[in-house]
Amino acid sequence: MKKAYDRMKNILSVRTGGFMEKKSLFLAKPLSISLKHHVVLYYIFLIIAPFLLVILLSVSIMYRYTCRIYGDYLVTNLKSTQEQLNTVYNQYRDLSMTLYHNNTVDILEKKEITDADWEQIRLEMSNICNANSKMASMQIEVRGTMVHAGSSNASIVDYVNKCRSQITGEKGRVVWLPRSIYSPYPFGTYKYVIARALNAEDKQNIGIMFMTVDKSVFDDAFGTIKMNGAVTYVLHPSGMVLYSSDNSRLNQDFHIPGMVFTEKTGFFTRKIQGANCLVAYSKSYKTDWIQLAIVPVSSFFTDFKPVGISIFMIACIYVILIFVMIVLMNRHIIHPILSLTHAMDRFAEGELQISAEEIYKTKEINSLFIHFNAMTRKVNELILDNRKVEREKNSFEMQVLISQMNPHFIYNSLNTVKWLAVINKQATIQNVTDSLIYILMQITNKGSSLHTVAEERKLLEHYVVIQKTRFMNFEMHYCVEPDTENLLIRKFLLQSIVENAIIHGFSRGKLSGGRIELQSYREEGKLHVVIRDNGKGFAVPEWERQEEAADKQHTNVGIKNIRQIIKLEYGEPFGLFMESEPGKGTCAHFILPVMERGAREENDTDNYNR
Repeated sequence: MKKAYDRMKNILSVRTGGFMEKKSLFLAKPLSISLKHHVVLYYIFLIIAPFLLVILLSVSIMYRYTCRIYGDYLVTNLKSTQEQLNTVYNQYRDLSMTLYHNNTVDILEKKEITDADWEQIRLEMSNICNANSKMASMQIEVRGTMVHAGSSNASIVDYVNKCRSQITGEKGRVVWLPRSIYSPYPFGTYKYVIARALNAEDKQNIGIMFMTVDKSVFDDAFGTIKMNGAVTYVLHPSGMVLYSSDNSRLNQDFHIPGMVFTEKTGFFTRKIQGANCLVAYSKSYKTDWIQLAIVPVSSFFTDFKPVGISIFMIACIYVILIFVMIVLMNRHIIHPILSLTHAMDRFAEGELQISAEEIYKTKEINSLFIHFNAMTRKVNELILDNRKVEREKNSFEMQVLISQMNPHFIYNSLNTVKWLAVINKQATIQNVTDSLIYILMQITNKGSSLHTVAEERKLLEHYVVIQKTRFMNFEMHYCVEPDTENLLIRKFLLQSIVENAIIHGFSRGKLSGGRIELQSYREEGKLHVVIRDNGKGFAVPEWERQEEAADKQHTNVGIKNIRQIIKLEYGEPFGLFMESEPGKGTCAHFILPVMERGAREENDTDNYNR
């Protein structure tokens, strides 16, 4: 109550004349930036900037998403192209096997081949060429003799001689021959060569078969890729361009810095000749050729230009609306708040009767003015109430001083009895009176509710003096470890246990030879206080069931209260634990926290005063 009063007193700062200190309660120091500028900055950094950031992120995400969509599209088409080229490869492989099926290879094995045999071989070769429109020619070289069939009769012996070892090394398997494109005539169409070694049944090579395939095979395969600016390639693993939709790149080395084809398929973006391009690729598992498609990124973003213009226009409109909102906010919110702040400062400087005009249309702002005016009226009422409280407080303090005279009267009266006992040489009465005075002084002491274990022992010694005057059938023994004497313990915590031993354990003086032991020690960071007696004891379970009975003794109430105090004050695992059996005495075991003199005692004093 005192602290609440002091806080209110500091806020109101009531002087004798009824005026407040001339200091603003609402602005401890002048603001370095006005409220209006704060609002503008907040809108810029919390609304406009995030909006622009969202637009940039959206464009970036859309860019990556579009590249991924088109990349997947190109990879899918390249894989389809690869399958189509593999089909062509298998088709020509099967056509070349016809030479075995129609006995052409058997004829070529003869040591002497007649003109009729050569004519039959040409006829079979012509049939093979006619079976496929993309096959330009077919040639067989046997022991230096070259046989031609098809639309092109140009010899390619010089062209393929350098690849002869590669062809024969494949042991009869079909080989896509070229590291470069073959063109038999100047300004003619480009051809691709497929070769196969012709082997007899004993695996001996008897000749080589060559087929020339028109470039249109690749044009048809890549025809599914229809994108503006797209250039398609077939690359040899060495980097030589075997096919390109741009004929100017044929038979050239193709190399882009940083371009590595590590996977079977994939796509990435690279800057090529100053333009950002999407590069997609797929590797052939039959020939190790690389199908490649390069598309300028700008080509598939052309359709998004109207969207970009729309986004830019929306952003401009958004920014304009934000500034219009700031102007309206300044007129309807900021200006009234500044007006209210000015009124508050005047009120803080001592104009207690000031009131603000409630003229604003905004409901919430007008409510602030209404509450401010109500506050000024309330403060004036509080000043009057405070003066009344001061008068009542002075009256209460006077009553407390008068009430404190009663304990002093009791002390003085007991002291008179004590000296009468001394004069009359009544030592017992003197000792009892001394002990009673000490106990009463501890009870009425308004200091801390804690004291040391040594002080608690002294209090018990005085209590035992009084009880032994009435019951002389017991002795009290103390075993207090030195390292526990200065530890703090709650006042009168042990008295109820000692009283219970005297009254119930020793049957109010009916049992002789009573012994009570008080022991204190420290263990595992806890304070242990044990009180044992050799009284008649009791059954703990039955006692606990009867603990809530309506006719229980006051000592039982004391034990229950002690348990409750320890539980509320310290919590688990602290408490009072009872052990007893009929005829075997009782042991009360306190487990308490270790508390040194200092902070804990000060905190307890504060709690007590509150």
